[in-house]
Order: sequence, then C-alpha cells, then structure tokens
Amino acid sequence: MGKLFALKRTMPTFDENLLFRSLPPESAGHLAEHLTILDAPARTELYERGDRVDRVYFPLDSVISMTAPTGAAQGEVATVGQEGMIGLAALFGTEMANMRFFVQIGGHIAVAPAAKFSELVRSDEALRTVMLRYAHAIFNQIGQSVVCNQRHSLRQRCARWLLMTHDRVPGNQFHLTHEFLAVMLGVRRAGVTVAAGNLQKAGLIRYRRGEITILDRPGLEQVSCACYRLVAEVYERLICEPLYAGAGH
Repeated sequence: MGKLFALKRTMPTFDENLLFRSLPPESAGHLAEHLTILDAPARTELYERGDRVDRVYFPLDSVISMTAPTGAAQGEVATVGQEGMIGLAALFGTEMANMRFFVQIGGHIAVAPAAKFSELVRSDEALRTVMLRYAHAIFNQIGQSVVCNQRHSLRQRCARWLLMTHDRVPGNQFHLTHEFLAVMLGVRRAGVTVAAGNLQKAGLIRYRRGEITILDRPGLEQVSCACYRLVAEVYERLICEPLYAGAGH
C-alpha cells in the first residue's frame, strides 16, 4: 500500500485538503469564500482542552495532533492531516474543545470561522454529508487506537505512527524528536529510542538530529500491526473516493 493522501504542490491550495476536494463545486465554492490559508509552525496550539471552538481548521500540508490528558502527562488520540479537519465540535453544535490540538508537523492550514462553518453545514447537504463521513472515519481511528495501545508492541505502534505521519507529509522526510514521539505514543523516551533504533537497524528508517527519513515503506508496513491498514481502509472508503459526481475539481 502506498501513501494514501498526498496531493503535493509547492504552494498549497484549498484542494490539498481531501474533504474540500470531495465536495461538489458549488459547495466547495461556498466554503472557500470563508477560508484563509495560514502558516502553521510546529507546536502551534490550536485548542487547549476546555477552549471555546471559534474556528475550524483544514490542514493542507501540516499534521495536527489530538491529545488527551493522562494525569500529569498526555497521550495522542488521533493524527489529523490533509484527510481531515479540526473543529468537529462546530459540526455537532457544541462549543468546547474536549481535547488538546496542536501542530505536530509544520506547514499550512486553511481556517474558517466556526459560526460560518456551522451555518454552511446546516444549509448545505453535500457539506454536511462529507463532514459526517469524516467524523465516522476519525471516530473509527480513535477506537482502533485504543485497541492498538492495549494489544500491540511499542515497535508495532511506532511503525504505525510513522506510517500515518508519512501519509500526511510531503516527501519521505519529516522533523520529529524522540521526546515528541514518546509523547505521541504515551511511553518513556527510552522505549522510543529502542524501538526507533530497531527500525533504523533494519534499514526501514534513518534518524539523524531529529529528522526521520522513511527508507523502506513496504518493510515498515510489514512491521506495523494490522491497525494501520484497518484505519487506512476506512479513510480510503469514506474520504479518498469521490463522494459526488464531478468531485476532484
């Protein structure tokens, strides 16, 4: 299985985001009227838990991490890239973020006022359908992550996380420290160092000064648990296939 997403351009446009691309032209045009593209440097905070959701975000070539508190620490619940959006609270008519959202891999992001997005969702059936299908996909991803964290080895989970990130970034290289990966996987840094070191010794990745390069993606998929493919298949079915005739403009 190759990269799932990955429409790559030098300067991102709205249709880098697969949800936007899945809309019929009229719905995409209405949404585009309220979108603005912003730079999203790594570690930028979008929402803290308990914040009011006043904007929705559509990653273009950035990757967003959704984390939940675990006592004094935190663990990643989901990774969101160009296949998704941040701000589902606005879709469901609530106003408060119940997770922390921050930029994991820097890039660009399209932003719209949450109130206007909610108004469009209520009036536009096509937009509402696309967003509900995405909500179903990410809820599946979160549920699969729960099982994965309980049942699979750190090496498998590390491989899965690297594949998910690789799907959502340009090229084969991205910046990632062991400390950051430990937070994402909810483990000690020493464990991540061992797991990533094993993957590097196997020739699957190269890690140097915080830069990870994917060298052998098929090999990395073999190491990963089945959770990666199960989640990927849901996204392929619900998001990557055009939902409406004429989509993919």
